[in-house]
Amino acid sequence: MQKPALLLPLLLLFACEQNPVPVPETECYQLGAGTHLPRLGVAPEGIYLSYVRSQGTHNTLLKKSLNRLDIPSSGVVYQRGRNWFNNWADFPSVVYVGQRNNSSIYFSHFLEYSGEGTYDYDIKYSLSSGIVPDLPPSKLHQDTIAAEHGFLSSAPLPGGGLQVSWLDGRYTKAPKPPKEELVGAAAGAGKGHGHGHGGGAMTLRTTTVGSREANALSDSTSVELDHRVCDCCNTATVATDSLIMVAYRDRSEHEIRDISYVVKPTGSGKWSTPKLVHADNWEITGCPVNGPALAANDAGNIAIIWYTAPADRAQINFARYDPDLDRFTAPIILDAQTPLGRVDLQLAPDGTAYATGLTTKEGADEAFLTLWTIAPDGTVVREDLTTTSPARSSGFPKIALFQDKLYWARTVVGAEKGEQFVEVCWR
Repeated sequence: MQKPALLLPLLLLFACEQNPVPVPETECYQLGAGTHLPRLGVAPEGIYLSYVRSQGTHNTLLKKSLNRLDIPSSGVVYQRGRNWFNNWADFPSVVYVGQRNNSSIYFSHFLEYSGEGTYDYDIKYSLSSGIVPDLPPSKLHQDTIAAEHGFLSSAPLPGGGLQVSWLDGRYTKAPKPPKEELVGAAAGAGKGHGHGHGGGAMTLRTTTVGSREANALSDSTSVELDHRVCDCCNTATVATDSLIMVAYRDRSEHEIRDISYVVKPTGSGKWSTPKLVHADNWEITGCPVNGPALAANDAGNIAIIWYTAPADRAQINFARYDPDLDRFTAPIILDAQTPLGRVDLQLAPDGTAYATGLTTKEGADEAFLTLWTIAPDGTVVREDLTTTSPARSSGFPKIALFQDKLYWARTVVGAEKGEQFVEVCWR
């Protein structure tokens, strides 16, 4: 009676060996030495790569189409300069905004030193309807304080324009504003959230740029979303037809630095007060330089991935957003074997999530760019895409979905300074 039960696993094993699941072939493209800090984006023209080329003290921000890499061409220049703050975790971008007069509009930003301090820099941006920006670069934020302004994230809005969010250090070197000057979510963020303006904390701000009618800022001032946040973790912004969300690493007065989020109805309404994605209770006295990644699809689904290390137990977590309850589901732990973080996320039309992060293995000196494919039912499939350097100079790898293909871009560390290069792969 037990023979069929013993035979079935053998038959299944034989069948699997005879009909293995095909592994998609991976193709890769490498840029020249001196390129680094890649990002991926999608526009009506197709998928593109933005990156920085550094030659000595000179920096250039470029965008290159990935549709026809068999045609030799240099990238389109969007910004160039010498007084840039280039950082492995805080770096320039080129983002598709929308259409105007049958032309695609792109937002490009870079970081420019504004003072003598190591982290005194401003966010400069331009809007372009062609190769040349429509106007010279402008300062995104409205203050004149020489302090840190960076870790920008953005999301195209359904009605046109771009929602742009960033970390703003204006109060780290200036007196706090009167209470009546606080606007949006900041006015009520302190209640029950462990926040306060005292101590010159880093803040989180947002605004809208690139409306269909104008090139410049669509509002004269930005909105403060949270008035005490972690100093140097990247922010994340997404927008759907019904909701705009910004996620970031928070900072309580007791140095609990968990991931929080704020939301706002698309097109109107006010920003919510901050809420925790999950109470990790990670107490850390310094910034881990490891923020969250958000993703949304056309169906309005939103998901998040983040790094955390409560009680020195490093892990990468994933959760989905429930709009009816305005909260995230209980997290799925993707890795708890001392990962490095540096996460990114994409959400397919059917809700399948593609998440990446840097992981480590016992006995290995190198790190791994790991992909987790998370089905809507919560099933997780893990795969190491490639080995990479754990050094900061390897940066934050980025991913994108385009025409049923997954793309990933990263900085490959060279043997000497200046020999690093960007590699983009897809399958």
